Amino acid sequence: MDQRINLLRRRFRSLGVANFLVRRLSNVRWLCGFTGSNGLLLVTGQDAHFITDGRYKNQANEQVKGAQIHIFSGGNNISDAFIREMKVNREIKFRGRIGIEAPFMTVEFYQMLRRTFPKSGLVETENVVEDLMMQKDKNEIKLIRNAVKITDEVFNEILAMIKPGVSEREIAAEITYLHMKKGAEKNSFESIVASGPRSALPHGIASDRKIGKNEFVTIDMGCFFKGYPSDMTRTVVVGKATNKQRDIYNVVLEAQKKAIKAAKPGAKCSDVDAVARNFITTAGYGDYFTHGLGHGLSFEVHARPTVSRISKTILKPGMVITIEPGIYIEGFGGVRIEDDIVITEKGCEILNRSPKNLIEL
Repeated sequence: MDQRINLLRRRFRSLGVANFLVRRLSNVRWLCGFTGSNGLLLVTGQDAHFITDGRYKNQANEQVKGAQIHIFSGGNNISDAFIREMKVNREIKFRGRIGIEAPFMTVEFYQMLRRTFPKSGLVETENVVEDLMMQKDKNEIKLIRNAVKITDEVFNEILAMIKPGVSEREIAAEITYLHMKKGAEKNSFESIVASGPRSALPHGIASDRKIGKNEFVTIDMGCFFKGYPSDMTRTVVVGKATNKQRDIYNVVLEAQKKAIKAAKPGAKCSDVDAVARNFITTAGYGDYFTHGLGHGLSFEVHARPTVSRISKTILKPGMVITIEPGIYIEGFGGVRIEDDIVITEKGCEILNRSPKNLIEL
């Protein structure tokens, strides 16, 4: 954890700050290990201070590394507590400008800081810690592998229950149960199970609709394992695929394969997106690919870098991203195929082991 906090300190000069206040809980966790729901971290040029309330005293003592722990009692919220600690706690010494995570700073907290420390100056920042988190170390990649392995196993087991008459919600419930049974902390998002015409909804959360014959079923699922997520999508056909279904599926699959091949160190994310998007467009389905190609995986399932037509991020070894092209035709259905990949020194590695050939159930 000290190494991660030092990485943040190395950004101070370029940011024009002498201190940094971390409010986003996933960033707090990455920097010092705390997994609770209330806390913040102040990193100065010399030390770091973690502040939380009495409910998390034991948890903080067990988890927090690289920072002094301060427990507050009373007060309305963590913002009040932070201001009070900064004013009265002699262990917390700082001076100079404070970097803040602007997207996660309330107006109330911002104004409190300005009033209390008028000489310090507040510097609004975005994605400072998130950018540091993009390149994973070996242990982080190992944890993501474990999450992916669990999701692969769950997908293999639920195939048997995907049949006419079974509701989307039943399948989603089984996914959650099996994820937990196999050691996951929780789903990494609410499972998407979208059948028939609903498979044209990119985020078609499971409904009471019952699966019919000869239709697409798209399943987007994932889990957290020790803080790190998996995120996989597969589309199957219940019954015999029509020529149109098969054509759409093959276009998406080929687009994904080409994008994965293009995902390597030095590649710009927008260029990887373009590989898949251009192929789908050439096949005549460009208007039906309506989202970015993928995203990073970190403590948040949708993390940096984004893999889209506007992303300027350059891929580097250790980045873990999704590659998930799709085609969605209203009234007919849709296909999405998604894998988690890690960028290596020479290219990339696909972490998922679930089959990608068209499965007809």
